[in-house]
Amino acid sequence: MAFCTFSKDLDNGYTIVDNKFITKYLPEADGFAVKVYFYGLYLCENRETDFSIFSMAEVLKTTEENIRQAFAFWEDFDLVEILAQDPFTVQYLPVRTAVGRPKKIRYEQYADFNKELQRKMQKVGKFISSNDYVKYMHFLEENTLQPQALLLIAEYCINKQGEAVSPSYIFNKAKKLIRLGFTTYEQVEKELSNYNANEGELLKIFTLLGGYQRTPDEGDYDLYKKWTESLGFTKDSVLATAKKLKRGNMTGLDLTLTELAEKGKTDAQEIENYLTERESLATLAFRIGRKLGVKVQNPAPYVDEYVEKWYTYGFEESSLLDIALLCMRTERGDFNSMHDLVKKLFTDGIVSKDAVKNFLKDKNNDLKLFTKLRELCGAIRNNTANLSLITTWREWGFGEEMILEAAKRSAASASPIPYMNKILSDWKQAKIYTVKDIPENKTTGAGTGSTPISRGFVNPIIEAVNAKADRERYYAALREKAQSRADKFVAKANKNARFKVLTTELAKMEIALAKAEVFEPKNLPALTEEKAGLLRERRDLLQSMGIEEEQLLPQFTCKNCSDTGFLPSGVACNCYKTN
Repeated sequence: MAFCTFSKDLDNGYTIVDNKFITKYLPEADGFAVKVYFYGLYLCENRETDFSIFSMAEVLKTTEENIRQAFAFWEDFDLVEILAQDPFTVQYLPVRTAVGRPKKIRYEQYADFNKELQRKMQKVGKFISSNDYVKYMHFLEENTLQPQALLLIAEYCINKQGEAVSPSYIFNKAKKLIRLGFTTYEQVEKELSNYNANEGELLKIFTLLGGYQRTPDEGDYDLYKKWTESLGFTKDSVLATAKKLKRGNMTGLDLTLTELAEKGKTDAQEIENYLTERESLATLAFRIGRKLGVKVQNPAPYVDEYVEKWYTYGFEESSLLDIALLCMRTERGDFNSMHDLVKKLFTDGIVSKDAVKNFLKDKNNDLKLFTKLRELCGAIRNNTANLSLITTWREWGFGEEMILEAAKRSAASASPIPYMNKILSDWKQAKIYTVKDIPENKTTGAGTGSTPISRGFVNPIIEAVNAKADRERYYAALREKAQSRADKFVAKANKNARFKVLTTELAKMEIALAKAEVFEPKNLPALTEEKAGLLRERRDLLQSMGIEEEQLLPQFTCKNCSDTGFLPSGVACNCYKTN
């Protein structure tokens, strides 16, 4: 069906034109507007035809926008009514009842404007149609911009766009200047001269940022104006920043200049010093990342969050690299773990190169000892917790020989480190600090050194150590079994995306409830009800997966001691004896 139709009041059987239209309205319109009106009138007689505004544009060899504008022109006369924009629908109205009239434009007053605009357009091979002339004149009638000012804007846009320039591009530029309060020839000339004056600076910036060549656009000028007027940078400061960046784009330069402004760095020399330091810190971030085994792609977040702080603490580059290596060797291979260690060193006053060197020397000695322990006890982890025990054992007064002796006795244990700790702890209580003082290690003959020849006697202290270690292993195995079973159910539940969301929401809800209890008690009932709803949904979801809520938590063998071996009162549980 054609997109143009008669109203109920107009029901002619033929494509005819009312004489009143010819005598009264046709003289007011240009040829294109009349062409559109006549063709639409023809379509009204062929309403069963599948004809759209796109089809009309093809037939009349024009654009849909031009057709829309032509019908808008006739709508001002009350000769048509635009019913919808998408799909574009027009209804023709009776000519005899039309009373509307568009604003009268005195075309003669724009004759010089039109002539000069056409001359400027012809320089780039463009010719202005009569319809475009109407657009420019309507624009001048509807805005307070002086005609000569619009010519200046048109010339500026022609220089920027060449033969690709369009009325909409010119109007957008003009509207922007009007919003800024530039409406006279003098005001527009001054503003556009600023744009032209800054073009050379922008081209220099493009070269410094990577050598790409293009004509600055409106966005580039806006950014340059922001930097030099709003943020207070000089031309030299902007160029100095672009030079330091070397590669990048205007967006990256804008982010850097905004950061510099926030830090009060607007002078060219200050910028040079600051960016040089940032460059050095970025390089250090890459090097530390390699030591830690972390792939650093964008160093900026690591510099802001870690490296700059370490530099401020007073640590030297070589010290930080050595600390990073220690962290990697002790299962702390990430920036956050290294930060924890660096903060501790800073708190303890271990900052200078020599102080850090001595600290690392002690830690490397511990690592060497730990290597020997691994040779005796097997695959034990050289993590922070285990290494800290070596420090503790040394503080208890034990030398390497005694620590290794405890390792030999723990070699068969499933958890050798806790077993060693128990043995050394009891030796400390018994004030046994040398191998020869261990009761069962006393020799029975000369020349045999300290090698034991008899294991018949077992010191009660050692017997107690062994008993305690056995008990620990027993309960540790029970707890591990219960936890492993619970982990399997949790993993199964987490395969459901909604369950993971509910878990996160419930965690946030706990925080919200805690805050409300202190600061907004009136919100507690609503929050409590919301939490209950989340719990119900979570329970139903688990049931649909065949999982009970209790299965997400470890189900211990002994309900009294939770497989720890001790009751809440601290008394040993009797479940060990009965199992």
